[in-house]
Amino acid sequence: MALTLDIPNGPVQLSGNRIRCDVGTDTITGSMYRLLLKVTSPDGSFPEGVDAIEPDSDNKAEFDIRNRAALPIDYSFTWPLTGDIAVAQPQLAKKVTIDIGERYVQVVDNENTDTVNWAGLSDDNELLVLKGGVSKHQQAKYNEQGTAFYVEYIQAGKFLTLLPDNMHVSPGQPVKLWFVTKESEDQSLQLVAEYTDSSGGTGTLSKDITVEAGASTEICADLATLGIADLDIEKYSVHFEKDGAAISETRNWQVDRGHYENNAYVFFANPVGGIDCLWLRGRVKKMLPADSETSEREASSSDTQQRATMETDTKTTKRKWAINSGYFTGGEEEALPQLCAAKNIWLLNGNDIIPAVVDDGDNEYYNSMDNLHEMEITLTEAHQ
Repeated sequence: MALTLDIPNGPVQLSGNRIRCDVGTDTITGSMYRLLLKVTSPDGSFPEGVDAIEPDSDNKAEFDIRNRAALPIDYSFTWPLTGDIAVAQPQLAKKVTIDIGERYVQVVDNENTDTVNWAGLSDDNELLVLKGGVSKHQQAKYNEQGTAFYVEYIQAGKFLTLLPDNMHVSPGQPVKLWFVTKESEDQSLQLVAEYTDSSGGTGTLSKDITVEAGASTEICADLATLGIADLDIEKYSVHFEKDGAAISETRNWQVDRGHYENNAYVFFANPVGGIDCLWLRGRVKKMLPADSETSEREASSSDTQQRATMETDTKTTKRKWAINSGYFTGGEEEALPQLCAAKNIWLLNGNDIIPAVVDDGDNEYYNSMDNLHEMEITLTEAHQ
């Protein structure tokens, strides 16, 4: 037996897209021959699963294991801020161990015997699965270009975000970035921040951090955590370096110090395995929709003013917010549909984190005829 395994889209993949594993053999033995693929969770996040496929004419079988590994993930991000720049969030990146084998029926001592052989690859054959999934259109582009999420993000050292670069942020916004190293060991890196203040002066600072292998690392890239909140910063950027050489992309922000009556911060899980923060600075309306069940009784001769004949048996309420995004410029509005499409959203209310959903609807965010670069976003509390 000589079995082979190929994972064409790399060792880091997204749970919402096909996670393809190609298994092949050089010999087909016995009858009812099947190639096997076993998926195991080292931390017990999901039960072991085994799939069996009959090989094709080339003695190969293509497995898709996304349903095996796509279990709910406990999202987590740092709030309130703690002063830590790099925070390991291993629960956002699930390790998957893969082994391959074969199964067939052979005749032993004149009896049919079921035989199973495993290649024993699982000791050093791990895959990292991030919660997310690019759109079918983006996946089609990857297919045409002969590339994959792993190549475009992990190998390229990109942060896990689809937000436009150079977005405007508020001085107090809890800006987040997320990073997964392509290396198999923890990395000692330098987070380098370069900034320009309102007088045109520039500066650079460097912070030593550790990026854990096999985990998603949250980077708190807000002005306060970086230690430059009091420098009247006009714009700034961050990137990773190792031994003086850049190993990541550079992300840039413009700091908007204008006065806004309302400042709302909304976090949402993005399609590439990170959690982004949007600053909404338009008008805010708060609502409390109520749903109740009532019953009625006959009035009695002893009723007082305080006694109703219609009584409420059950009543449920959910907080709701209608928030205007404020004016988004220069392509920044492309961040808004990402919020509307997100399945996991959190609204900050002081130190509280409130799970929410964007209400269904057209969610118009751009209209060139009306010069519209903003949208009304209605969020409903995601609790029963």
